[in-house]
Amino acid sequence: MTARWTYVIREAFVGLRRNLMMTVAVILSVTVSLTLLGASLLLSEQVDLATDDWTGRVEVSIYLCDDRVCPAITPEQQEQLREDLEDQEVVAEVFYESKQDAYERFTAMFADQESLIDAIDADILPASFRVRLENPNLFNVIADQFSTYPGVEEIVDQREVLNQFLRFTNVVRTAALVVAAIQLVAAGVLIANTIRVAAFARREQTGIMRLVGASNWYIRLPFVLEGVFAGLIGALVSWGLLWGTVPRVATSLARDIELMPFIGEAQVIAVGPWLLLAGTGIAAVSSILALRRFLDI
Repeated sequence: MTARWTYVIREAFVGLRRNLMMTVAVILSVTVSLTLLGASLLLSEQVDLATDDWTGRVEVSIYLCDDRVCPAITPEQQEQLREDLEDQEVVAEVFYESKQDAYERFTAMFADQESLIDAIDADILPASFRVRLENPNLFNVIADQFSTYPGVEEIVDQREVLNQFLRFTNVVRTAALVVAAIQLVAAGVLIANTIRVAAFARREQTGIMRLVGASNWYIRLPFVLEGVFAGLIGALVSWGLLWGTVPRVATSLARDIELMPFIGEAQVIAVGPWLLLAGTGIAAVSSILALRRFLDI
């Protein structure tokens, strides 16, 4: 049994060396395909991580009247509004943001756009109550009860902005998965052609094995292993590329964007087994299908 497996593995490596250029092409194709697949999986992980974090911090903004659109809210109305908000079971936290606070937050957000900051002054931005809910999906409870309160200009649910961003990222994620799938199919076709070329080159050898009574799988197995080894190498290379780039890019972004959590090495390590499975799986399936048509034995 050991001698048989030694022969199978040796023949597989001999086949890889004989068709070196085709083998390199297969490895590169698998690497590109799986790098795209891994990137799309990591993008999905990043979106989920950010969504969980943002969802926990989503707030309802209750903007207060200041005579621009409606009569300015009185101190009594403002205090009553705060008390009624704090009495709501769905409310986790309430804090007040004055016009000056809103202006300072605005200037911090757009610090690199001086022309925009120069066009805005503190009196233009409304004061507001920022309300964090126990469950962000219960926005309607606040909107229905407080939208008609005296002194309330508008109630805004920040989930709308978040949902717009999530719709955009979902489109990007889906597009990346589609491109990765197309690349995987192309890699599978290239693997199948490579295996067929290898089988044709060794047709005399396989004919002799057939005459001496070798089983179908024993004849086919070296060719299948050629494809699997090429797929495995491509998967390892793609995993290495992701491991070498994604954590560094995420660390760099984390320094510039402090309000968002980013994925790291743990997520890249976790995606590795899926890349190995995809690489070896597509290679094995492509090789078997190619041999079933070429070596009809």
